[in-house]
Amino acid sequence: MLKDIKLGFKLLRYGYKLKLNVIMFVFFAVIGIASDIMSKGTSIIGGVYFMMCGMFTFQLIMSMDVSELIQSTSLKKKLQIYIPVMSSTVINLVVFTFLVIERVILIQNSVADKKQLIFTLFTLDVELLTVYLYTSICYKYYVLGFIVFMVLFMGVFTVFSGAAFVPVSNAVFKLGLPVVALLGYIAILAGGAFEILIGELLYKKPLSEFAFRGFFRDAK
Repeated sequence: MLKDIKLGFKLLRYGYKLKLNVIMFVFFAVIGIASDIMSKGTSIIGGVYFMMCGMFTFQLIMSMDVSELIQSTSLKKKLQIYIPVMSSTVINLVVFTFLVIERVILIQNSVADKKQLIFTLFTLDVELLTVYLYTSICYKYYVLGFIVFMVLFMGVFTVFSGAAFVPVSNAVFKLGLPVVALLGYIAILAGGAFEILIGELLYKKPLSEFAFRGFFRDAK
Protein backbone atom coordinates (compact mmCIF):
# COMPACT_ATOMS: atom_id res chain seq x y z
CA MET A 1 0.00 0.00 0.00
CA LEU A 2 2.76 2.46 0.94
CA LYS A 3 4.57 1.64 -2.30
CA ASP A 4 1.43 2.43 -4.28
CA ILE A 5 0.96 5.73 -2.45
CA LYS A 6 4.58 6.72 -3.07
CA LEU A 7 4.23 5.70 -6.70
CA GLY A 8 1.10 7.80 -7.02
CA PHE A 9 2.83 10.95 -5.80
CA LYS A 10 5.86 10.26 -7.99
CA LEU A 11 3.65 9.88 -11.03
CA LEU A 12 1.89 13.19 -10.43
CA ARG A 13 4.60 14.93 -12.45
CA TYR A 14 3.44 13.04 -15.54
CA GLY A 15 -0.20 14.03 -15.21
CA TYR A 16 -2.05 15.92 -17.94
CA LYS A 17 -1.44 19.69 -17.78
CA LEU A 18 0.60 19.36 -14.61
CA LYS A 19 1.38 23.07 -14.24
CA LEU A 20 -2.26 24.09 -14.55
CA ASN A 21 -3.40 21.48 -12.05
CA VAL A 22 -0.64 22.41 -9.61
CA ILE A 23 -1.61 26.07 -9.89
CA MET A 24 -5.25 25.16 -9.26
CA PHE A 25 -4.22 22.91 -6.37
CA VAL A 26 -2.27 25.73 -4.71
CA PHE A 27 -5.00 28.26 -5.51
CA PHE A 28 -7.76 26.23 -3.89
CA ALA A 29 -5.53 25.34 -0.93
CA VAL A 30 -4.67 28.99 -0.28
CA ILE A 31 -8.25 30.19 -0.80
CA GLY A 32 -9.54 27.38 1.39
CA ILE A 33 -7.13 28.06 4.24
CA ALA A 34 -7.62 31.82 4.03
CA SER A 35 -11.43 31.53 3.91
CA ASP A 36 -11.54 29.12 6.82
CA ILE A 37 -9.24 31.25 8.95
CA MET A 38 -11.09 34.47 8.09
CA SER A 39 -14.44 32.90 8.94
CA LYS A 40 -12.90 31.41 12.09
CA GLY A 41 -14.12 28.00 11.01
CA THR A 42 -17.78 28.97 11.09
CA SER A 43 -18.25 28.73 7.31
CA ILE A 44 -18.08 25.58 5.25
CA ILE A 45 -16.84 27.38 2.13
CA GLY A 46 -13.18 27.41 3.12
CA GLY A 47 -13.22 23.72 3.97
CA VAL A 48 -14.88 22.85 0.66
CA TYR A 49 -12.23 24.73 -1.32
CA PHE A 50 -9.47 23.15 0.74
CA MET A 51 -10.86 19.64 0.27
CA MET A 52 -10.76 20.03 -3.50
CA CYS A 53 -7.00 19.50 -3.27
CA GLY A 54 -7.67 15.78 -2.95
CA MET A 55 -9.84 15.90 -6.05
CA PHE A 56 -7.06 17.52 -8.09
CA THR A 57 -4.64 14.83 -6.94
CA PHE A 58 -7.09 12.15 -8.04
CA GLN A 59 -7.63 13.89 -11.36
CA LEU A 60 -3.92 14.19 -12.15
CA ILE A 61 -3.30 10.50 -11.65
CA MET A 62 -6.45 9.47 -13.50
CA SER A 63 -5.41 11.57 -16.50
CA MET A 64 -2.57 9.13 -17.17
CA ASP A 65 -5.05 6.31 -17.77
CA VAL A 66 -5.89 7.78 -21.16
CA SER A 67 -2.34 7.14 -22.35
CA GLU A 68 -1.98 4.13 -24.65
CA LEU A 69 1.34 3.38 -22.97
CA ILE A 70 -0.34 3.05 -19.57
CA GLN A 71 -3.14 0.98 -21.10
CA SER A 72 -0.59 -1.59 -22.21
CA THR A 73 1.19 -1.96 -18.86
CA SER A 74 0.49 -4.01 -15.74
CA LEU A 75 -0.13 -0.74 -13.88
CA LYS A 76 -3.30 -0.08 -15.86
CA LYS A 77 -5.73 -1.28 -13.20
CA LYS A 78 -3.80 0.15 -10.27
CA LEU A 79 -3.60 3.56 -11.91
CA GLN A 80 -7.30 3.56 -12.62
CA ILE A 81 -8.53 2.35 -9.24
CA TYR A 82 -6.15 1.98 -6.33
CA ILE A 83 -3.38 4.55 -6.74
CA PRO A 84 -5.56 7.64 -7.35
CA VAL A 85 -7.86 6.70 -4.47
CA MET A 86 -5.06 6.10 -1.99
CA SER A 87 -3.13 9.21 -3.00
CA SER A 88 -6.15 11.51 -2.81
CA THR A 89 -7.16 9.90 0.48
CA VAL A 90 -3.79 10.82 1.97
CA ILE A 91 -4.35 14.43 0.89
CA ASN A 92 -7.86 14.38 2.35
CA LEU A 93 -6.56 13.03 5.66
CA VAL A 94 -3.97 15.82 5.85
CA VAL A 95 -6.51 18.50 4.94
CA PHE A 96 -9.10 17.20 7.39
CA THR A 97 -6.51 16.99 10.17
CA PHE A 98 -5.67 20.65 9.58
CA LEU A 99 -9.36 21.56 9.87
CA VAL A 100 -9.71 19.56 13.09
CA ILE A 101 -6.61 21.11 14.68
CA GLU A 102 -7.80 24.57 13.65
CA ARG A 103 -11.13 24.00 15.39
CA VAL A 104 -9.47 22.67 18.53
CA ILE A 105 -7.38 25.85 18.73
CA LEU A 106 -10.36 28.10 18.04
CA ILE A 107 -12.49 26.37 20.68
CA GLN A 108 -9.75 26.45 23.30
CA ASN A 109 -9.27 30.16 22.73
CA SER A 110 -13.03 30.85 22.58
CA VAL A 111 -12.55 32.62 19.25
CA ALA A 112 -15.80 31.41 17.68
CA ASP A 113 -19.04 29.68 18.58
CA LYS A 114 -18.26 26.10 19.56
CA LYS A 115 -21.54 24.72 18.24
CA GLN A 116 -21.00 26.32 14.84
CA LEU A 117 -17.42 25.04 14.63
CA ILE A 118 -18.49 21.47 15.34
CA PHE A 119 -21.44 21.70 12.96
CA THR A 120 -19.36 22.97 10.03
CA LEU A 121 -16.91 20.13 10.58
CA PHE A 122 -19.78 17.64 10.57
CA THR A 123 -21.08 19.16 7.33
CA LEU A 124 -17.65 18.64 5.81
CA ASP A 125 -17.81 14.99 6.93
CA VAL A 126 -20.95 14.54 4.84
CA GLU A 127 -19.60 16.51 1.88
CA LEU A 128 -16.48 14.34 1.86
CA LEU A 129 -18.64 11.30 1.16
CA THR A 130 -20.32 13.23 -1.64
CA VAL A 131 -16.95 14.01 -3.22
CA TYR A 132 -15.89 10.37 -3.04
CA LEU A 133 -19.13 9.30 -4.69
CA TYR A 134 -18.59 11.85 -7.44
CA THR A 135 -15.01 10.86 -8.25
CA SER A 136 -15.93 7.17 -8.16
CA ILE A 137 -18.21 7.50 -11.20
CA CYS A 138 -17.44 10.76 -13.01
CA TYR A 139 -14.49 9.40 -15.02
CA LYS A 140 -16.72 6.68 -16.43
CA TYR A 141 -20.07 8.49 -16.49
CA TYR A 142 -19.22 12.17 -16.30
CA VAL A 143 -22.69 13.67 -16.75
CA LEU A 144 -24.30 11.24 -14.30
CA GLY A 145 -21.53 11.86 -11.78
CA PHE A 146 -21.92 15.62 -12.07
CA ILE A 147 -25.70 15.47 -11.65
CA VAL A 148 -25.45 13.17 -8.61
CA PHE A 149 -22.77 15.39 -7.09
CA MET A 150 -24.74 18.60 -7.52
CA VAL A 151 -27.98 17.07 -6.22
CA LEU A 152 -26.32 15.63 -3.12
CA PHE A 153 -24.03 18.60 -2.52
CA MET A 154 -26.80 21.16 -2.76
CA GLY A 155 -29.13 18.83 -0.89
CA VAL A 156 -26.80 18.78 2.10
CA PHE A 157 -26.55 22.57 2.03
CA THR A 158 -30.31 22.94 1.78
CA VAL A 159 -31.12 20.49 4.56
CA PHE A 160 -28.44 21.74 6.92
CA SER A 161 -29.31 25.39 6.39
CA GLY A 162 -33.09 25.00 6.36
CA ALA A 163 -35.66 24.00 8.94
CA ALA A 164 -33.54 21.04 10.00
CA PHE A 165 -30.58 23.24 10.96
CA VAL A 166 -31.44 23.74 14.64
CA PRO A 167 -32.32 20.13 15.55
CA VAL A 168 -29.43 18.72 13.51
CA SER A 169 -26.90 21.21 14.89
CA ASN A 170 -28.06 20.49 18.44
CA ALA A 171 -27.69 16.75 17.88
CA VAL A 172 -24.25 17.20 16.33
CA PHE A 173 -23.15 19.47 19.18
CA LYS A 174 -24.08 16.78 21.69
CA LEU A 175 -21.73 14.39 19.91
CA GLY A 176 -18.82 16.70 20.61
CA LEU A 177 -15.76 17.58 18.54
CA PRO A 178 -13.84 14.30 19.12
CA VAL A 179 -16.73 12.18 17.83
CA VAL A 180 -17.40 14.46 14.85
CA ALA A 181 -13.69 14.42 14.01
CA LEU A 182 -13.67 10.63 14.25
CA LEU A 183 -16.70 10.47 11.96
CA GLY A 184 -14.75 12.57 9.46
CA TYR A 185 -11.83 10.15 9.43
CA ILE A 186 -14.27 7.26 9.08
CA ALA A 187 -15.96 9.08 6.19
CA ILE A 188 -12.61 9.49 4.42
CA LEU A 189 -11.56 5.86 4.85
CA ALA A 190 -15.05 4.52 4.08
CA GLY A 191 -15.28 6.85 1.09
CA GLY A 192 -11.97 5.55 -0.22
CA ALA A 193 -13.06 1.94 0.24
CA PHE A 194 -16.37 2.68 -1.49
CA GLU A 195 -14.54 4.38 -4.34
CA ILE A 196 -12.33 1.32 -4.84
CA LEU A 197 -15.41 -0.92 -4.82
CA ILE A 198 -17.15 1.20 -7.47
CA GLY A 199 -13.89 1.31 -9.42
CA GLU A 200 -13.77 -2.48 -9.48
CA LEU A 201 -17.37 -2.68 -10.65
CA LEU A 202 -16.87 -0.11 -13.41
CA TYR A 203 -13.32 -1.06 -14.36
CA LYS A 204 -14.20 -2.60 -17.72
CA LYS A 205 -16.36 0.36 -18.70
CA PRO A 206 -14.62 2.81 -21.07
CA LEU A 207 -13.31 6.09 -19.72
CA SER A 208 -15.58 9.04 -20.39
CA GLU A 209 -14.34 11.07 -23.33
CA PHE A 210 -16.21 14.04 -21.91
CA ALA A 211 -14.29 13.81 -18.64
CA PHE A 212 -11.02 13.75 -20.58
CA ARG A 213 -12.15 15.97 -23.44
CA GLY A 214 -9.09 18.21 -23.12
CA PHE A 215 -6.73 15.26 -23.48
CA PHE A 216 -8.56 13.82 -26.47
CA ARG A 217 -8.75 17.26 -28.11
CA ASP A 218 -5.02 17.85 -27.71
CA ALA A 219 -4.26 14.36 -29.00
CA LYS A 220 -5.92 15.08 -32.35
